[in-house]
Amino acid sequence: MYILIAVINNEDIFDDLITGWLDIGITGATVMESTDSLQLISQHIPIFAGFRTREGMRYNKTLFTVIEDREILDHAVAYLETLCRETGKPHQGIYIVAPLMSFGHLGVEIDSEQRQRDIEKKLGN
Repeated sequence: MYILIAVINNEDIFDDLITGWLDIGITGATVMESTDSLQLISQHIPIFAGFRTREGMRYNKTLFTVIEDREILDHAVAYLETLCRETGKPHQGIYIVAPLMSFGHLGVEIDSEQRQRDIEKKLGN
């Protein structure tokens, strides 16, 4: 098992990334809004205002997901790299992959059919 963490600085690729990962089989990614430390200090400490970027997002999107299969992980990373490369822009974000020592679900266990129904409900199907 692996944990894949991606910090995305380009809002334009975000929807394509999420839907592409769904197509690959990643249905459990968690998304958080995050802020780059330089952006944060440039907003709150006037002496650092020069670090403020004129382009790009004020906030990043940080995604993390657990992936059991190495092949799915490789597809997910390749898709992420391709999306970022196709924009032709630098500084699209970063990603990290690390082995995962332990993983578990919290709450009452459900079977795979119920899990699929839950996913479809979240997607509005």
